[in-house]
Amino acid sequence: MIGQMLRDWRGLRGMSQMELALNAEVSSRHISFLESERAKPSAEMVLRLAEALAMPLRERNALLVAAGFAPQYGESDWQGEQMAEVRQAAGMILAAHAPNPALVLDAAFTILDANAAGLALTGGERDTLGRVNLVDLVFTPGPLRESIVNWQEVAGYLLHRMREGVRLRGPHSGMAKVLRRARQQPGVDGLVQVHGGMGTVLLPVVINAGGITARWFTTVTTFGAPQDALAEEITIEQFHPA
Repeated sequence: MIGQMLRDWRGLRGMSQMELALNAEVSSRHISFLESERAKPSAEMVLRLAEALAMPLRERNALLVAAGFAPQYGESDWQGEQMAEVRQAAGMILAAHAPNPALVLDAAFTILDANAAGLALTGGERDTLGRVNLVDLVFTPGPLRESIVNWQEVAGYLLHRMREGVRLRGPHSGMAKVLRRARQQPGVDGLVQVHGGMGTVLLPVVINAGGITARWFTTVTTFGAPQDALAEEITIEQFHPA
């Protein structure tokens, strides 16, 4: 099983056995033996290969398990005790960004937390946090999609961002599932990412709500030096008036 996973990730990164061997500082023959499962890697070797393949922490755990070892990184729940400090820090960022919208998202764009303006922007309620997906709201016909004046440009950019997420996290990740759902929505066929031509440095999100039009650009905050899969995946999306 680990042999197939190594082949899949090497293919995803566009690396030959020789390139992976050079990055991991092992022989290409050893890589060949591992992929054909004629040799069994140590836990240290699994982590070395995962590092050479730039695998996210959750996928490194999966590679360890496939090789018969225990996971070495946490995979905490957002509401779990281990994430208390992360939740507190995220809450401070959300509060400091008021009255402008801010959202806490996981790797698959599930909305884990939001300030009041963020909830108003997405049309959500606090009791729906953790069960609502931002991509679904943007792509599925409904109030948020209909309020985005430049929906084609925003949706095209989000498709690009999701494809990059799948390249990072793999074809079996939560992001891949969300991307498949987005592609099934009406009006998505033929969308392409906008490349310039809008006269702005950043692609704005233009929203019309209640007859009032607002233009926003976003910044994305991540946590440094994560040792937990969820902590690595979390982003805080902050909207700024454009």
